[in-house]
Amino acid sequence: MANEDVMQLLQDLLRMEDVLACMLARKGLEGIIPENIKVKDIDLWNLIRKTTDQVFDLVGEFYDYGLSRLYFELGDYTIIMAPIASDFSLVVIIPSLANMGLLDVEIENTKRKIKAMVK
Repeated sequence: MANEDVMQLLQDLLRMEDVLACMLARKGLEGIIPENIKVKDIDLWNLIRKTTDQVFDLVGEFYDYGLSRLYFELGDYTIIMAPIASDFSLVVIIPSLANMGLLDVEIENTKRKIKAMVK
């Protein structure tokens, strides 16, 4: 899997109006993160990191049972975690009131493309 190819997929997803940030990340939010994310608040990122650290434990526990997506709201934001493997996920941050129709399709397409690169 080439980091440049994953970065291009993330950049494409980030071009969507309601996608505020996206990344391919492990626990601790370590991974591939585009520079032009729209969320810049450090305190919010610290809260997201702490929260997703706990959610990554759930992903690891339920991945083998077919877990395909987790959604949770954190203040004005919805965080979507789409597991790629048991230890890393596509993480997407959107406004809580965003229209999920088109976003769900684009997130799923991006997830599938990344999974194909991993194989």
